[in-house]
Amino acid sequence: MSPSRGGLAALALAAALSGSGCAGLRALVSPPQGSPTDRPGWLGWEAGSLRFEAPAGWTASGDGRRLTLEVAGQARLEALAVEARHADGKACLAAAEEALARGEAQLSRVRRHPTSLAGHPAVMQEADAGGWHGWAYAVCAGGEQHRLSFLGRSPIPAELLEAWREVVKSAKLGGPHDRA
Repeated sequence: MSPSRGGLAALALAAALSGSGCAGLRALVSPPQGSPTDRPGWLGWEAGSLRFEAPAGWTASGDGRRLTLEVAGQARLEALAVEARHADGKACLAAAEEALARGEAQLSRVRRHPTSLAGHPAVMQEADAGGWHGWAYAVCAGGEQHRLSFLGRSPIPAELLEAWREVVKSAKLGGPHDRA
C-alpha cells in the first residue's frame, strides 16, 4: 500500500510544502512540457531558474515554479522555486536548513548536511518514511532558494537510483543567460 500523498510530500522535501497554492489545479489545465535535450530519452525541465534533465517517460504535473515528475507508484521527483527571497546566501541557507528540519518529525533515519548542487551552496537531507526513501536538496544562489527532491519505494530499483544521480549531475541554476 502506498503512503498518503501528505507523507510523500513530507519525505520528498519535508519543506517544499510551503507555497503550494493552486499548483495542482493549474497542472490540470495545462500540464508542463519538457524540452528536448542532447540525451536520448531524456527531457529538460525548469522550476524557476533551476534546470535539470529527467527521463522522458516520467509523468509531469505542476507549473513553472513547482514541478512534479512521477514514475507510477515507484518514485517521485519534485522541483520548487521558493517564493521567499533572502538578504544573502547565508540567510538563504539558514532558511533552507529550517525548512528541511520542519518535516523531520514525520521521518525516520534523517541525515542532513551541507553540500552543493549545481555549483551553489546547499543543504541535503536523506530520510525514510513509510516504506519510501528520499533525498532533498535546498540550494541557494544568493538569496534565491530552490529545492529538488526524489523519493522512491524501498528498495529503490537500481535504474531509478541511477536516473536520480543523473538528474542531480544535470542540475543547473541561474538565469537564461547562464545556460550552457
